[in-house]
Amino acid sequence: MGWTMPSNKHKTMTNKPLFLFLSCLLTVLSAGAQESREKIELLVMEENTAIFSAEGFAANKKDAVENASKAVLRRLLYDGVQDFNEGAPIVTTGQGTNLWLNEFFEGKVPAYKAFVGDVELVGDFDSSPAGEIHCTTNVVVKYSQLMQQAATQGVTGEPRPQQQTPEPEPQTKKPAKKTFL
Repeated sequence: MGWTMPSNKHKTMTNKPLFLFLSCLLTVLSAGAQESREKIELLVMEENTAIFSAEGFAANKKDAVENASKAVLRRLLYDGVQDFNEGAPIVTTGQGTNLWLNEFFEGKVPAYKAFVGDVELVGDFDSSPAGEIHCTTNVVVKYSQLMQQAATQGVTGEPRPQQQTPEPEPQTKKPAKKTFL
């Protein structure tokens, strides 16, 4: 029984899982790096609103400011922001199946716009290392309205609030008319 050289077929079979694993790992890491490039920080919480410092990136100035607002809401919904909602994301269930979430950032009038009160540009626009336009903004979020809507849509993991319907008033029978013949 002598030693024989393994066939190339065996090498290819053992390298495929390693290659697939490394490809998946790089994809996950690059996606995570994209998500975290926008720095988002809670500045102030008031009665029903919260102000966040956020960065936006895009090919033009308008989209960079818009993307800063979207970045705040994405982070609030899916990842959480330190010092807001105990750092926990708002969405805990139905992430891939909830129609409200699937269309939250899309369409002619996306739902996220209802929760953005104001966006203020802080400083000037500049360029990112990737050549995109970059800006820093203060984004006012109507957080109590956002939390209420998320609960109503059933994505917070909490039982959906039941709509209060007024109880019907008891029907009173009218006395029958008496007729005399």
